[in-house]
Amino acid sequence: MKNQKRLFLTCDFEILSIEADYLGRAHLSALMNYLQEAARRHSVREKFSVFDLAEKGLTWVVSRYHVLVDRYPRMGEKVIIKTWASGKHGYYALRDFEITDSGGKRIAAATSSWMIIELEGRRPVRVENLFPDELILQERALNDDFPTLPIVERLDHKTTFRVLFEDLDYNRHVNNVVYSRWAVEGMAREVLFASRPRELEINYRSEAFYGDEIEVITQNPESPGDPWIQQIYSLTSGKEVARVRSRWAVYGAEGG
Repeated sequence: MKNQKRLFLTCDFEILSIEADYLGRAHLSALMNYLQEAARRHSVREKFSVFDLAEKGLTWVVSRYHVLVDRYPRMGEKVIIKTWASGKHGYYALRDFEITDSGGKRIAAATSSWMIIELEGRRPVRVENLFPDELILQERALNDDFPTLPIVERLDHKTTFRVLFEDLDYNRHVNNVVYSRWAVEGMAREVLFASRPRELEINYRSEAFYGDEIEVITQNPESPGDPWIQQIYSLTSGKEVARVRSRWAVYGAEGG
């Protein structure tokens, strides 16, 4: 029988001033950085990290993320991240997360889908023989089969960015958290100063690299309760690099 406690990794973080917005609440990108760091620590502990895979000419890349935020923690607040491997299907390995406060109340939940690819050819490989069954806990923080995200059908807003050196990760392409930052920063000013993302889904479709010019196009909700739809392109390569669907809540309405 599996030791369920062993299947989790739990770690805590304190919201730093440099991770908080002008109202003293954590940015979404800060929360997603914690998720990434918890995943890294777990994979290092169980010896299936990017460093372990690199010895085999392989690496991890993220395919999908779905984050649901109950509230945004305050500057100085301690948060606890719990993560576990939640499944594997063909080319995809699933990883889930829960963020709670010091009292055990949920702050956010997330699920994600990852692929293992060849470092040289960038071709995906099946995860069955590389990712042991005994590390899987069949439990989801969010139930999501990761359906195809919609495309922008009406252009309501457009923003451009340049990929910075500090946007790159160990694989020398743009870190997955940066895409969430582009999605947020790609919103209109009046949205940013009135609300926060309550729910964010990202489909990572291709890599972006240092110096690339990035364009984010946005379709506003047609009626209250509808999501915001975004697509992110590398104007340098001509490729669509991500699709995003998000729902936003006015300040205070998400409980924080």
